[in-house]
Amino acid sequence: MIGRINEVVLKVIQQNNSEFKKISINNNILELDNNKINLGNFNLETIFESYQLKLDISNMSAKDLFDVIKLNALIYNSNEEGV
Repeated sequence: MIGRINEVVLKVIQQNNSEFKKISINNNILELDNNKINLGNFNLETIFESYQLKLDISNMSAKDLFDVIKLNALIYNSNEEGV
């Protein structure tokens, strides 16, 4: 379920900035230039709760967005494992 949500969120993001088409997702694993992030139970929608990110996203590179997602997913998944 979460994997499908993440696919839809990425598709919407890619429609707003063609730079993000460099990012792909398959089986809930995000990939950019052979760098991979297993999103686990992380929901991509949550990072867009930030008003500032919504403003900045149109000017971001694919690597910038990938790094933001990576950091948030790592924090979320490590906190979830610690519970």
